[in-house]
Amino acid sequence: MTESDFLEKLKKLKSIICVVEFGSFRTEAWIKDRSDIDLLVITAPNVTFMDTLEIEDDVLEIAKEFYKYPNIHLTFLLFKDFHNKFAKIAIDSENKYILNEEKWYDFNHNVLKYIRINERFNRNLKLDEQFSYFGGIIDESIL
Repeated sequence: MTESDFLEKLKKLKSIICVVEFGSFRTEAWIKDRSDIDLLVITAPNVTFMDTLEIEDDVLEIAKEFYKYPNIHLTFLLFKDFHNKFAKIAIDSENKYILNEEKWYDFNHNVLKYIRINERFNRNLKLDEQFSYFGGIIDESIL
């Protein structure tokens, strides 16, 4: 199966924005016939957890055919779960199969905005904590 066939079959499911490779696959740590291939499946905005249960077998079958490998592990990430650690993993991955460019960029925007806002929030919490416990800044690395 070619990459374009893989993408076309996944697009027919109409509930996936992107499939992302992560984990040890395509690295020196991956051991054929022992390691699995980890795939992160980012779903469309209106897809629910119950919907992912319905498409899981289809995605798994398509992935096994594309990778020609039986040991595939799927992790589903709902569109609204941009606070999840897997959201950042998806953005940072170099191996992505994007099915819907517009929704993928929306997802990226939401994830990066969440990270940016929470970096400031966490920094302010640490500063407040130092002032309340120690009466001043003792760790200048957070400035």
